[in-house]
Amino acid sequence: MVVPVAAVTTVAAVAIIIYDLMMLKVSKLAPRPLYDEVMRKLETRDLTAAKTLCQQKSNTIIAKIVLSGLDRKNPMDEASREAMENTARVEVTNLWQNISYLSDIVAISPLLGLLGTVLGMIQAFHAVPLQSASLKTTLLAAGISKAMVATASGLIVAIPALIAYSYFRGQVQVITNMIEMYSADLIKEIQKR
Repeated sequence: MVVPVAAVTTVAAVAIIIYDLMMLKVSKLAPRPLYDEVMRKLETRDLTAAKTLCQQKSNTIIAKIVLSGLDRKNPMDEASREAMENTARVEVTNLWQNISYLSDIVAISPLLGLLGTVLGMIQAFHAVPLQSASLKTTLLAAGISKAMVATASGLIVAIPALIAYSYFRGQVQVITNMIEMYSADLIKEIQKR
């Protein structure tokens, strides 16, 4: 019962790791060249060109932040600033939420392994009293060995997932820092009169 669950958590962890490897990149979510180009357009007050550029690059967080401000009736009012800050906050929260699933797998996998071990031990000790003395040792050893497989499988899932989580946590922190820096500058530039 526990081994199929470990297989499910393994598949989930691998899928999340592959997705995060493809998606959690500063160059993909907060590219410096896009920021520089948008800032140039905003500095020259060419809001239409900045908006067009962001619509073309709408899969980046920078573009989403700028568009949320420029889509307002008056990009220079307080509502525009709040919209941009909210968009930045939502996007950063989504990044952290994504890697939290990996953290959940890290926490759950060893517990599932422990559950499998306990169930295996119960099964092993339950079968022993019904057998002859010569078979008891063999059955007990086989049952304990089988129970330990569950613990090992839980740890085999949890350890690589923890390593990946630590790496992605660092990536998200770098992206978060870039977004905070970029969004503050973009908000100031859009808010200029």
